[in-house]
Parts: sequence; C-alpha cells; structure tokens
Amino acid sequence: MSLAVANISEILDGREIGAFQKRVIALCAAIAFVDGIEGQLAGYIAPALRADWGLSAPELGVFLASGPLGLLVGGLFIAPLADRFGRRPILLACVTLFGICSLLTAMSGSLFTLNGFRFLTGLGVGGALANSISLTAEYSPTHRRSLMVAVMLLGFIVGSLAVGLLSAQIVPLLGWRSVLIAGGALSLLLVPFLYFALPESIRFLAVREGTRDEVVRLMRRVDPTLAIDHTTRLTVGEHREPSVSVAALFRDGRARTTILLWTVYFMSLLTLYLMSSWVTTHVHSLGVGVSVAILIGTLFQLGGIFGTVSGWMADRIGPGITILITYATGAVAIACIGFAGSNLTALGIAVFVAGVGIIGGQSATNALAAISYPTQIRSTGVGWATGIGRIGSIIGPSLAGILVGIYGSTQSIFFLAVIPPLCACAAGVVLSSLKPPPTIGAKGDAHA
Repeated sequence: MSLAVANISEILDGREIGAFQKRVIALCAAIAFVDGIEGQLAGYIAPALRADWGLSAPELGVFLASGPLGLLVGGLFIAPLADRFGRRPILLACVTLFGICSLLTAMSGSLFTLNGFRFLTGLGVGGALANSISLTAEYSPTHRRSLMVAVMLLGFIVGSLAVGLLSAQIVPLLGWRSVLIAGGALSLLLVPFLYFALPESIRFLAVREGTRDEVVRLMRRVDPTLAIDHTTRLTVGEHREPSVSVAALFRDGRARTTILLWTVYFMSLLTLYLMSSWVTTHVHSLGVGVSVAILIGTLFQLGGIFGTVSGWMADRIGPGITILITYATGAVAIACIGFAGSNLTALGIAVFVAGVGIIGGQSATNALAAISYPTQIRSTGVGWATGIGRIGSIIGPSLAGILVGIYGSTQSIFFLAVIPPLCACAAGVVLSSLKPPPTIGAKGDAHA
C-alpha cells in the first residue's frame, strides 16, 4: 500500500546510510579532495616561488592571500546561488572554474596575472566547498550528520596532505609550476564523473515546486522498498522560508548562532591559513632543506586527518564543547611551535598536534554550520560562514608577512597565532549554551 504522506526528512533520518547516499558523500569527498589541493598548494610552492622570482615577504604575503580572497568572494556570492539553482550545477561550474584557472596560474609570467588567477581559483574553491558540505548534510541522517560532514571533509584534508607530499617530490625537480598543472589537470578530469554521477539534493528538490518526479526517483534510489506513487504527498517537515537571502540567517532565533559561527569561522580560518601558508617557510628559514620543510608542513594536514574524530565527538557531546576542546588543543600546540626553535622532532610533533586541534575544530564547525540552517538557506548559511571566515584567512597570511618584515623572523608568528584559536574557544563555550535554532516545524511546512 502506498504511503499517504512521505516526509523526506523523517525517511532519511530514520534509516542508516545506504549505498546511494555513500556514493553521493564519496563524490563530495572527491570534490573536497581537489578543493584541498587547489586551496592549500600556495603554501607549499611559496618558498620555491619566492626564490625563483625574488619576492619580498610582503609580496609573498599578497600571493598567499589572493587565493583566500577568492574563497571569500566564492563563499559570499557563489555558494548562495545553489539555494536558487541547485547544488549540482554550482558544484560542476566551480570545479571546472578552478581546474582551468589552476592551469592558467601555471602559465603566468607576472605577479599580477599570478595573483589574478589564484583569486579566480579561490572563487571556485569557495563555492564548491560550501556546497559539498550542504549536499553531504542533506543526504545524511541527523544523528550522523556531523560525522558524515567530517568524513567528507577528509577529502579536503587528504588533498591538502597529498599536494604537500607531491610538492616535496616534484618542486625540486620540475619547479613550482608543476604542482599547479597537476592540480588543474586532476580537477578537470573529475568533472565528467561528476556530470554523470552526482545527483541533486533530495531535500533541495523537495522544497521546490515542479520537482516531484525527480524527488520520487531519488528517494527510490535511497530506499527501493518505499511505497510512493502519484497520490503520495511529499513533505520535508521544515519551515518554508519567506525568502532566500542573508537576512534569513538572522530570523527565527538564528541571529546569535549566526554571529557566533561567523566568529569561530573567522578565528579558525585565520589560524588555519596562517599555519598552512607559513609553517613550510618557517622551517625552511631555520636552514632546513625545502623537501624536509615541506614534509614537516604536511604534518599539519596529517594531524587534521586524526582531527576528524571531532565529527564523532560533535554527534555525542555536542559541537560547542567539541569546538572548545579542539581549538584549546590547537592553541597550546601552536605556542609549542614557537618554543621548539630548530628542534625538528619537537617542531614536527607540535605541527602535527596543531593540525589535530585546528583542522579538527574546523571540521566540527563546518558540521555545526550545516545543521544550523534549513534546506532553503543552507548553502547561503554555510557559504556566508565560510566567506566571513575567509576574511580571517586573508588577514592571517598577510599579517604574518608584515610581521616577518618588521621583526625579521618567522618565529614571532606562532606566539601571536595563539590568540585566534582561544577566541574560537570562547565562542564555542557560548555556542554550547544556546538551544539549536529551529529547522523543523509545522509552520509553513515545505513540500514538493
């Protein structure tokens, strides 16, 4: 007998993750993988680029900030387009964009064009990452959502780690341009697979008019045993938002959560990009060879893989407490980088633990952003949170470049870098005391 009413959210939340959902999350992880390569490669090629072109510390800081500037614009203006046009077309467009621009960056002959194409690369990365988070959340049950987002983001961390290992091998042999070529080619190779295999979000389709047939087709792929026919009423069980805009992030009790999320994102990404951009350069400045310096830099990303446990923690003890624990761990480890001096063993351990704390905290924050907003404004919410965070990611590397220019030492960076994660801890404490904003209810129940 066919169901009279099929609540999409209840069906997805009431079952464990099936093969179709796992495939969607795996595809999002593949997008995050190339995102990680494109988003993090600048820090690994920075020493070789600086030596090749004779860049000053401020000029290098501008190069390192151009990608995050693109990520900022991508998060604020590209990612929210998915709430109007769908996750799938925006993801396809963004991956294509940053793949092409990575190849064009490798062909640059001036600092102006180099920075320009890095900006456009960041534009695509920013739009893709926010929507990978949204799509993963929308195919995951609520009780596993934080973990699934964290698992998907392993793709980003592994991509960041892989580009570090690749850079250590090919930069000394082929130069810094080879890393950009490899990243761009891999991104473009992924596009045909995404075109044929990546579905649209069920929850996104379910809150739009005229998409019933597609919703039914996708729900049957999620669960072939569902008894749904043309008489079944499909609902999502979420408030229907009167408009899709940034203002919606501050309605229905979401204002405090939004402001606190933006605070955590700003502080977290300031720290994360400062570390990713300057650890390798710092180690190299101690008289260590480029290859070894790059390998030590990759320990930050390796630590982030272990930091994925934050997704599991967030589902069990809450994302607010998880944020507090992870960023406090990261702050202590960053201070230890400054104190380690030229002791490579101590330096490597400190960089690794910093990755566990900072990247782990960012994974928990991404998961929290995804569960804080309803489907209609989820990409807008995640996009703006990441976009605000990108302001920090621009300020971090640039400010570090200025400090190095003033003090003449990269060591001073890491003593000051303790402050942002401690601020993220404070915001996490307040977040943990708030009730979650409503995303499900009877008022204006959306349906296909």
